[in-house]
Amino acid sequence: MPPRRNLFYLLLILLMAAAGRILNIADESLWVDEGFSYWAIRHPDMLGLLVNDVHPPVYFVLLRGWAEVAGITELALRYLSVVPSLLSVAAVVHVAREIELIRGINRETWVPTLAALMLALADMENYVAQETRMYTWHVLWVILSMWGFLRWARTGERRALIGWFMASLLLVYTHYIGTAALAVQGLYALFFLKDRTRLIAVATLSIIGVLFVPWLLAVVADQTANVGTGFNVPSTLASLWDWRDEWFTQQWALLGGLALLGAAVPVYKAHPPKRWPTAGLSALLLAWVVVPVAGAYVLNLSTPILMDYRLTQITPAVALLIAFGLGAIPRNTQIFLVAVIVVYGLAIDDTPRPRPPWREVGANVALYAAPGDLALAHVTPSGDWQVMYYYERFLPADVETRSLRQWQLEQFYGSRYENGLPDLLTEYDHVWLMHWSKDTSAFDFLAATGHQITAVIAEDWLGNDLNVYRFDLLPETPVTAYENGLILHNTAFHADDMRLDLWWGADAPINADYTVSAQLLAADGRLIAQHDSGPFNNARPTSSIQPGEVVYDPHLLTLADGIDTIAPGEYTLSVKVYQWTPDTGIIDQVTLDGETVVTVGAVAF
Repeated sequence: MPPRRNLFYLLLILLMAAAGRILNIADESLWVDEGFSYWAIRHPDMLGLLVNDVHPPVYFVLLRGWAEVAGITELALRYLSVVPSLLSVAAVVHVAREIELIRGINRETWVPTLAALMLALADMENYVAQETRMYTWHVLWVILSMWGFLRWARTGERRALIGWFMASLLLVYTHYIGTAALAVQGLYALFFLKDRTRLIAVATLSIIGVLFVPWLLAVVADQTANVGTGFNVPSTLASLWDWRDEWFTQQWALLGGLALLGAAVPVYKAHPPKRWPTAGLSALLLAWVVVPVAGAYVLNLSTPILMDYRLTQITPAVALLIAFGLGAIPRNTQIFLVAVIVVYGLAIDDTPRPRPPWREVGANVALYAAPGDLALAHVTPSGDWQVMYYYERFLPADVETRSLRQWQLEQFYGSRYENGLPDLLTEYDHVWLMHWSKDTSAFDFLAATGHQITAVIAEDWLGNDLNVYRFDLLPETPVTAYENGLILHNTAFHADDMRLDLWWGADAPINADYTVSAQLLAADGRLIAQHDSGPFNNARPTSSIQPGEVVYDPHLLTLADGIDTIAPGEYTLSVKVYQWTPDTGIIDQVTLDGETVVTVGAVAF
């Protein structure tokens, strides 16, 4: 094909890739690994945190700088993964072209463009491009490393050698499994390069290794103790079989067959003088897939590391093999198969991974958290990072936030968890706890300081409740009590939100469901704002309140008809409880003091 037409198709492919990676990018919450990325960049000692974790530093340095400019929304943080993914779609064209040139194909062909198309459609690449993680950078560096390596091996250009060296160094400092790609290059150099070229290749890889050794010795040996969260898969053939859809889709028989064709046919078709280098390139592409997977499988027997997304460096090799397979078949059949693959790739996602609704969890707390509250999170066995992200993003700046999991592991807050938490709790009357863990020590500490559970907000996640608990310290003397058995323990008004918080209890079972009316009254008794509902927005009807229990009941007041703004002045807050029946209408409930309307405070605007 003429170069200009190939460029036109490549631009269309890049637009398609951008759409696939950007559309719906912020629909789902950050999950635990993404939460760690955020935790790392906001940690005061990021390098110290990474030294005790399992990751090299390059991506996190990039992310911290990016967040300073772009912000910390899901779109902003994840877009740093979109950019390298699109660059990879363009860069894989050059790898395919270098392979063709080494094989002696000097004319322009469809294969490089097809390689870009296969990478643009790759489900695994689309998935990691919508994560606040390093995996698309991992893919980009491995593509650039292979491009520089092959170009230098073909031409001996110094700039290609420098590019190969720099990309390879960035690769290993972005993800440790990137060393598998360098091992593949080393094997290719030993078997298929000659004389001085072989020596320079081995020397270059050795220098990269030497530059990695200080980090390896100082950090990696200790990091292996932190590997594995219980989510890695076992080293079995069943695991490999489960992953076939992720790289070859449910059309795995077709795409797998094309990949094998892409490895075998070029060798078979090559003329004898080119057969050996052509076989070497086929071996390179196959090893690019096999070595990382096999290495991870073996290492996983002693150190649990095996997860599909850690092996994303094989995605470009799969795309290249499929592209060369398509290039080996007749044109009409090729066009038909490409159309089938494109339609399927656009219509079906074979790697759907719904994430827990952590955004909703944080938003639930943000609905009612007030300045001066304390927000805690305890999620195990993974971590609280994603909850902390939504806490710190959604809650008022003067709400104190603590990760109990990190406090237990790191003593991050300057004291031991079991000593520091009780002291902290005594400073706060109102505490929020997001809890999803078998460790219930936080509940014990809160009980010891006299905090009572007054509300539970749950989000469902695959049949599991992600619970947020509200705890409150209540005064010994209630505000008032009613003849029907209801007790109003406490009140608080938040003027900025126009919200009146109430805390209800009962001295005996309540046999009816009552409505609570929270009102803001002018000095002359005029109704200015009001909200009527059962306790906790009807989620806790009064008949559900058990003796000894306390129920948190927020009321967001709305302006009465005919009132647009609240004029400056003094106002009164009042509460009444009533029941509506079809026969008699509204029946106000009476307090033990004989009142139907209870004044609970005064406020000035």
